Amino acid sequence: MEIISKEMEKFERTLIESTESGVPFIENAARYVLEAGGKRIRPALVILSSRLLGYRGKRSLWYATVIELIHTATLLHDDVLDNAKVRRGRPSVNSLFGNEPSVLLGDFFYSKAVEIMGRDGDSELIRIVSRATTEIAKGEILEIIRTGDLGLKEEEYFEIIGKKTAALFSAACEIGAVLAKKGKKERSKLKEFGEKIGFAFQLTDDALDYLSTDLKLGKKVGTDLKEKKVTLPLIHTLKKASKKEREIIGEIFKKDRIGSRDFLKVKDLIERKGGFEYTYKVAKRFVEEGVKSMEGIPKSPYRESLLRLALSIIERKN
Repeated sequence: MEIISKEMEKFERTLIESTESGVPFIENAARYVLEAGGKRIRPALVILSSRLLGYRGKRSLWYATVIELIHTATLLHDDVLDNAKVRRGRPSVNSLFGNEPSVLLGDFFYSKAVEIMGRDGDSELIRIVSRATTEIAKGEILEIIRTGDLGLKEEEYFEIIGKKTAALFSAACEIGAVLAKKGKKERSKLKEFGEKIGFAFQLTDDALDYLSTDLKLGKKVGTDLKEKKVTLPLIHTLKKASKKEREIIGEIFKKDRIGSRDFLKVKDLIERKGGFEYTYKVAKRFVEEGVKSMEGIPKSPYRESLLRLALSIIERKN
């Protein structure tokens, strides 16, 4: 994303400045979280989409900040729910400061996002972001309700990740079109592009939770299995498995604590049943659909950068 490197540098400064509060703990904890970095795909989508369609003002930095604050808030809350010890290769906020401060810091990030949008005062952008935030909450709740449910179907899984992940990707791209004051046609194309690559991102993330390493992924590998989250690699495996193999997985899911041997057993089964191959195949299909949705958008370096970003999602190792 070299084409927007200067904008991303300005975004990083805007992001840190947005968390100034006069409360030392908040500012220190916020810096700890935000300066750990991350892929910054969502804010990059806001900036690339707006530049693609002709917008050159500062508001794209504000909304890139809004999107990243919301995303970071969800991570803070997720880490509490999952009792995660590592985030982005470092001790998680909840492991350092406790669950209560971590939840409240997430709330603070949400509040700052609302404050920025309130200052800007664009009701259409507020509607887009609030809708996405509502979808995220619904997706997270659905995921919690279906945790440990080996009967989860593909369409139900896609509903969950569509809400908890794809919705924010979609909003990030649609924001760019609104900032550029484009009509329904362009908005629809960018919105669909974001949604499709959001699905692809979550699919690869779910595969990497089994395939990557702690160092590369920046969090504990096997977290999904440990937390008994049923994702596409496992859903496909259960569909292809024998009765005995399904019973093995079922017995593992009944355990209070899933250990490393259990993880390796499940990983091996997924590998043998083509669960990872299938997941990447579906992710690739989503990326192809996302790329297709950009047809009709004039060619430019920004368009090429967005398409390269989409393709890089299915090649990622972390």
